[in-house]
Amino acid sequence: MVLGGAAAALLIVLWGFVLTPLRTQSAELRESVTQQQRLLIDLGRVEAIGPGGAQSPNRSAGQSLVVLVDSTAQSFGLTLRGTRPDGPDGINVTFQGASFDALLNWVIALETTHQVSVESASFSSARERGLVNGQLFLRRS
Repeated sequence: MVLGGAAAALLIVLWGFVLTPLRTQSAELRESVTQQQRLLIDLGRVEAIGPGGAQSPNRSAGQSLVVLVDSTAQSFGLTLRGTRPDGPDGINVTFQGASFDALLNWVIALETTHQVSVESASFSSARERGLVNGQLFLRRS
């Protein structure tokens, strides 16, 4: 009887502390891979368009780069910590605790819709998973 109880306890501990966390992590990793594959496909689309490719008309041509960056960032749920213009067609953008996925989607939209490209970027991880701090230098083509 004691041996049966010990075996049952071992199975419960094995299930609760080993197998369940492994299954949970496996599901999270699968979802992460799926998201990264979607981002890779989106980046491939942007690369295929390339500079001078077939792009939608630039409706933001008359809009200041500062206003364009601020308004599009808000539409992607990003809060910019600071923006500093660098000439008529450049801007330095600082962000903190931004969703990396939202940030990439925003940069893709800037490139494809508004012909604003990333000239340089610097990222560091934030305390929360999926969030980053950093700086982008954007330039309008």
